[in-house]
Amino acid sequence: MIDREGGSPAGSILVAGLDPLGIAIVRRLVATGRDVRALASPAELAAYAHELESLGVPVSVGAARSPGELEAAGLREVAALVLAANDDAENVDAALTARRLRPGIPLLARVFDPALAGYLEDTEPGLRVLSVSGIAAPRFADLALQAIERGAVAGEQPGSKSARPPRRRRAGFGDPVAKRFAVSVLVVVLVAVVFFAIELGVGWLDALYFVTQTMTTTGYGDFSIREASTGAKIATVLLMIAGAGGLAVTWALLAGAFVARRLDIQHGRIPERGHGHAVIAGAGNVGFRVAQLLAEAGKRVVVIERHAESRNAAQLRAEGHHVITGDASIQESFDLAAADRASVVLALTDSDATNLKIALSVRERGLGTPVIIRLLSAELSAHLHGRKGIVTISPIAVASARFADMFGD
Repeated sequence: MIDREGGSPAGSILVAGLDPLGIAIVRRLVATGRDVRALASPAELAAYAHELESLGVPVSVGAARSPGELEAAGLREVAALVLAANDDAENVDAALTARRLRPGIPLLARVFDPALAGYLEDTEPGLRVLSVSGIAAPRFADLALQAIERGAVAGEQPGSKSARPPRRRRAGFGDPVAKRFAVSVLVVVLVAVVFFAIELGVGWLDALYFVTQTMTTTGYGDFSIREASTGAKIATVLLMIAGAGGLAVTWALLAGAFVARRLDIQHGRIPERGHGHAVIAGAGNVGFRVAQLLAEAGKRVVVIERHAESRNAAQLRAEGHHVITGDASIQESFDLAAADRASVVLALTDSDATNLKIALSVRERGLGTPVIIRLLSAELSAHLHGRKGIVTISPIAVASARFADMFGD
């Protein structure tokens, strides 16, 4: 059992919020010999109870924004407070509550929003604000710039063909409905031309002219079927009906194609024409910051984001970047992003599985493009780093090291 009351709080550091970053900070602080206490929610305690016990870290159960829970966790005795929850509002509330209960206590808070972070640091002396994306993004950007400058072919093995990117397959022309409709119209026109050429005793061109007039309902200024046979009159009526319906379908297909094209342009689903750009999969907090850092360094970026309503994607698009709405793990998205002509590919989605799939997909396609991926799991990142020329970074490992270094001796 964990001793929730035991342990000497004097000089210790209280860590509130035990998501993957929080527990990583606890591990690093303990590894450096610091005395650590923890404040966790019931769910967080259930996830890390045994590890906290093995580390000898006393823990209180509750919410950091609650004055009573903070005091019960030893706020008035600890040397510093670390707020590591993955929620800006929660950390800000907890920071202000802690300062009200104990003015002047050293505080280190995790806050993503740059404006909010700057305000807190300006108005609360002794409060330091850090964010996972703010710490990790420069590392990703630096590695990407190094890869671009080196022009290295990461992942190329002796005897491999990775230096020759695969030829892109051309997409088929039109959709099946349009194809079938066009074939049907062509058949009707040809049959009608043959029929009326014989029935009216005119040449093929005149018959085509008559059929076109009939199908488009533009009138008969120079042809008349008043004296034609009953069969010709019936055929003409049917041709008029078919022509009217055909025109309606034609305009509907054209309107649909126009709208679809506009939507494709709006969502960036158009082929990238350039080369030497950086492809970034994921416009989350890390991907967003990396895109801006690379743009500031003068590099063109193409971003693939799955969620059309993403605020970060909308801002990047407003800044003039090519943002493709789509699943980065499928080939179509990478074809649109011209990954075969990119200088580097960064897989920065929130899913380790997706990022790994993207990296392996690049290699399976025979591309020697440098690949840098984000893996939240520090263990998985360390295990895969360098394999098949894939560079891995764990934002949690990088950020927890920075947080822990703030309390270095």
